[in-house]
Amino acid sequence: MPVLSFNYRNVVSSLINIRKKSHYNHFLWYYEPGWFASQGMFFSVEKVEKYLSHHRLKFWHNPDWSKTDRAILKSCIEADLNKPLFTTFYDLPAIVGQALGLGFIQLPWLKICSDYAGYLGKIDGTYHLKHPAPNDVNEWFKDRDYYKVWGRYIRD
Repeated sequence: MPVLSFNYRNVVSSLINIRKKSHYNHFLWYYEPGWFASQGMFFSVEKVEKYLSHHRLKFWHNPDWSKTDRAILKSCIEADLNKPLFTTFYDLPAIVGQALGLGFIQLPWLKICSDYAGYLGKIDGTYHLKHPAPNDVNEWFKDRDYYKVWGRYIRD
């Protein structure tokens, strides 16, 4: 399940949101019960609990996804999780590009978090975003009525 987040205790996160006029600045996948697949310094699995103390979360889904669609997404995630760690290093120049509004500044062999939304292109022929920021992915979902917000989380 695709997820967007905002770390409201992080200055860099807040600056990105101000620059992008967005509510979310990180994209990740709800991978398995209790686990996210997320691009930190490397693409890896992280416990959901890590996000529950200081992140706002928005969960998207498509109620029409078949078991095959979900299996395709899971296999894409697993393929990247199984890559050698050094190949999943965070694309730091891309963050500079995103901050400057120059999405083309990116090392072609590395990814940022929202590049992992590209798995959607395997099951949805309308997905053609290149080097999106998380808010671009959020807007893409909002522009398609067959994607629904499954839920939102913010700590009391």
